[in-house]
Order: sequence, then structure tokens, then C-alpha cells
Amino acid sequence: MGRERIQGYGMPLVRNNVDTDQIIPARFCYQPKRIGHGESLFGNWRQDPSFVLNDPRYSDATILVAGSEFATGSSREYAVWAIKDYGFQVVIAESFGDIFYKNAIINDLLPLQTTEEGIELLWETLIHAPKSNIQIDLEKEVICFEGGSVPAIMDPHFKKKYILNLDDISLTLEDVGNIDTYEAARNPHLATTLNRVERFSHAGRSNE
Repeated sequence: MGRERIQGYGMPLVRNNVDTDQIIPARFCYQPKRIGHGESLFGNWRQDPSFVLNDPRYSDATILVAGSEFATGSSREYAVWAIKDYGFQVVIAESFGDIFYKNAIINDLLPLQTTEEGIELLWETLIHAPKSNIQIDLEKEVICFEGGSVPAIMDPHFKKKYILNLDDISLTLEDVGNIDTYEAARNPHLATTLNRVERFSHAGRSNE
């Protein structure tokens, strides 16, 4: 199964307007690394035994289903790190904070939108059947599950980046031919991007 098709169990986070400080409170944001934040996910809410992350029926969930305005607020990348480190591969929501959305793609966490009606149907299904299998097809733009199917909405640019596992440098290298054509038509005294491939490749390695 390629990156355009994903499946797994879901967890219903039946809340709207969940900001990044609720996803990972500031007191947990002290280790400047991408791993080790799973236990801090929803750190304040997890003190409530009835909170969904404490429900063993959803212990195998890899798809988080939230409401509208998910991950708004501060731009902390820790929010993405904590969600991914916990074990989620996908977050489905009606809408996302813009910065979180971009950070998620960079960190290989799939942020997928659907309609308000779609979220309600997913919540209802997962509450009554916690082990319902969710199947996502990005090419057909659909999310299928036991209760039916709902649209999978994703910006085409970011969908391409996710499916092909491309970063910004890789996308730039796809346009090397166009860059060459443009520079060939310019005044030869202007600066050019000589050895651009080597420099881009080096930049990519330095960011790993």
C-alpha cells in the first residue's frame, strides 16, 4: 500500500477549537528534539481518567479525529511532534491552524480535512464501534469506514508533497529545467545558480 492509501483505527477527540497549548502544554516544551513527547500529548486533559486517550478501547488508534479549528494558537512544532510520537499517523479535522498544517506535512504527519457532517459521522461511528477500520484514499479523495464514507479534502500542493514524500528542496529540483531555460534567456552578466544541484543536495543533507 502506497502513501496515497492509509488505513488504521481511529480515536474520536470530540472537541472543537483545540489549540496547540492544549495539545502540549508549555511546561512540557523543554526538550529541543522530535522524540520523547508522546506522554505529554494533551498533558492536562490526560489527568482526567475519562479522557479518550485513557480509554483502552482506542489504544491501537493511529488516526485522530478532531473537530474544527484544530491546532490553532502558537506555532510550536512540539504539537506535531507530540501527536506523531504518541503514534498517530493522521489527523482528520474540519479545519486546522495554518502553521500546524504546514508543520505536519514537514514532519510526515498527514493533516486531512473533511466536512462538519463528515466529522460528526466519524465521531458517531468511533464512539459506538471503537475498532472500526478507517480507510483513506488520497487519490480518490475519500475516507471510508463502517458507517459510510466522507470526502477527504487536501490542498493539491501538499497532497503531492505527502504522496511523493517530497520536501521543498526536492520540489525545487523538479524545476531545474525551467530554471535553466529562464537563466539562459537573461542577461549573461546577472547572477546564476551554478552548481545548484550540488548546493541543494548539500542543504538537504545538512537538514537531516
